[in-house]
Amino acid sequence: MNSIMNKTNFQTVIEYQAALEQIIVAAQHSIRIHDGDLEASGFNSTVAYEKLHRFCLAGGQRRIEILLDDTAYVQNRCPRLMTLLRDFSHVIEIRRTAAEGEQPDYGFALGDRNMILKRVDKNALHGQFDLDDAASAAVLHQQFDYLWQRSEGNVSATTLGLG
Repeated sequence: MNSIMNKTNFQTVIEYQAALEQIIVAAQHSIRIHDGDLEASGFNSTVAYEKLHRFCLAGGQRRIEILLDDTAYVQNRCPRLMTLLRDFSHVIEIRRTAAEGEQPDYGFALGDRNMILKRVDKNALHGQFDLDDAASAAVLHQQFDYLWQRSEGNVSATTLGLG
């Protein structure tokens, strides 16, 4: 990862996942993610699971909000994240972006009010990460709020049916 002032550029999946993990570890209140499908996030790994689990256990009205264009990968290929969703439904919420309307081409993650990770394109891995950019974070929080309010159904960690 190359550093320019506070910003860190990332190019690879390993660097991208490391930046996401830094946000999870550093965040004290909220984590918000807007992505295509979370496939590159590594959120089903044991390491990511443990970090997200610790975040959820820390209390203090913490929140994780994940907004995805396609939820199939998370529902079908991320049993660890689905376990967290089931066990910490009061902390974690996953929604699908609205099918109608304009969506940004880029993906981003926000930690609290000042940490940002922004991928230039949701389908590419390169982008920038900054642990202290409150101005850029404020703009992305506004955009996330807008997308979140328009989003469609929540992802459920439970299967309904007769047992």
